[in-house]
Amino acid sequence: FIGDPVACCSMGHEAIGNWLTAEIGSNTILIGKLQHALQQLQQRTLWEYHLDGIEYAIELTREQAIVRAHSLFADTDNLTDGLDYYDAESLARCGLQDFATLLTAWCQFIGLATKSS
Repeated sequence: FIGDPVACCSMGHEAIGNWLTAEIGSNTILIGKLQHALQQLQQRTLWEYHLDGIEYAIELTREQAIVRAHSLFADTDNLTDGLDYYDAESLARCGLQDFATLLTAWCQFIGLATKSS
């Protein structure tokens, strides 16, 4: 959509940028759920958190954030000879603190007030 914020992450982390753009955007409810889960993970009162979206899923653990595109589970057995399934932008991971910093920066970028993490 024209005018919507877009997150661009470095090579190897593109899936996180795509997830932020496509699944989170400026959805304050989802952002609040993520912030709450991050707080619980950092306080060690939660082991992991999983959020399924339309195109991507994210798993947060006490150590890391993992974003996976649902297309990773697509059937690639029927591809035409000579074609490969491109999935380099379908999976990314980073440390939990780095993810918390990214989410805070995203909120600032889209103009939302953030909770301290």
